[in-house]
Amino acid sequence: MTLLPVLVAVLLGVLALALVLYPLYRHAPPEVAQQRASAAAATIRAEAEQSARAALKEVELDYQLGNLAGPDYRALRERYTRRAFAAMKSRQQNEDAIDTLIEERLRLLKEERKPTVDENEMMTRKREDATKQDDEDE
Repeated sequence: MTLLPVLVAVLLGVLALALVLYPLYRHAPPEVAQQRASAAAATIRAEAEQSARAALKEVELDYQLGNLAGPDYRALRERYTRRAFAAMKSRQQNEDAIDTLIEERLRLLKEERKPTVDENEMMTRKREDATKQDDEDE
């Protein structure tokens, strides 16, 4: 008799645990997973660009304070400038790819929704009827 309450409690506990953990383990649709991956990649690119810019500012400050010699300053400035330009170029290419994808999807949506000849005729007739009705009301 003492085994039944323990079994019920364990069963309810497992059920509650499964209910709580289900959202964490369910599989996201491929589109959502792709969006998450794209957002993570964009964040990494933005962080790389920001860190390169910050390093460039720091090198400039160190040079102005006299902590860096001229040749060291030029070498570091060149390296961090290249890194910043590479990060900016990567971001721009990603934005261009996204723009192209958006334009393609818009084009497909417009092609799907092109009114047929019958719909065009119906819209023209409705406009004509509305114009006649307005003329009659005046």
